[in-house]
Amino acid sequence: METLLQLDTELLIWFNSSHSPFWDAIMMFLTRIEFWIPFYILVGYQIFKYKGKEAWWWLIGLSLLILFGDLISTYLFKNILQRLRPSHEPALSGIVNLVKAYTGDKFGFVSSHATAVFAFAIYTSKLFKNNIYSLFISIWSLLIVYTRLYLGLHYPGDILGGIVLGLGVGYFFYRITRWWVSRLYPQKQFARYKQVLENSGAGILIAVVALEMVTISFVILKLLRLGFF
Repeated sequence: METLLQLDTELLIWFNSSHSPFWDAIMMFLTRIEFWIPFYILVGYQIFKYKGKEAWWWLIGLSLLILFGDLISTYLFKNILQRLRPSHEPALSGIVNLVKAYTGDKFGFVSSHATAVFAFAIYTSKLFKNNIYSLFISIWSLLIVYTRLYLGLHYPGDILGGIVLGLGVGYFFYRITRWWVSRLYPQKQFARYKQVLENSGAGILIAVVALEMVTISFVILKLLRLGFF
C-alpha cells in the first residue's frame, strides 16, 4: 500500500509540475462545471430532438445520476476514508503547485468531478449511440479530470476511483432509465438499439465545445496582456 501511495504522489507531482499564467487561467475555467453550461444545454436539446416525449425521463435519469454520484462520492468515500487532498497535505506544502491558492474541500478520494463527468459520458454515450460523440465525450472527460491534477486538487488515484464510480453510476442509471421508458413506451422497443444522435448533431456539440475553449483562450490572452493575471 505504501508503494502505491508513493507512486500516486509521484504521478501527481509529474502532472502538476509545469505551470504558466496562461494555463493556470485556462484550467481554472475548464474545471468549473458552470463553464460548460452551453454544452449541457445543447446536449439537453439533442435529447429532446431525438427522444421526443421520452426526453423528460432521460433528463430525470441524467439529473439523478449526477445527484447520486455526488452523494456517493462524498458520503460513502470522502467522509469515510478521509484521504486529504494533495492541496491540504502538509507534507506536500510548497511542492504541489496551487493556482490562486485554491485548495478545494479537505478530502479528495474519490473525485466528485471524475465521478460526474464519466457518469455523464457513459450515460449520454449509451443514449446517443454515436461513435463520434462517444470518442469526443471520452476525450472531454479526460480533459476535465486532468484539470484536477494540474490544479493540485486530486491524486491520480482519486481520479481513477472517481472514473470507476462514475462509469458504474452512469451505466446503472442508463439501464434503469431505459427499462422504465420501455415500460412506458413499449411500442418503441426496437428503436432503443439504433443510433440516436446523427453525425451532424455530434459535430455541432464538438463545435460548441471548441468555440467555448477558443473564446476563453482569446479572452485570457487579452487579460494577461492587460495584467489581470
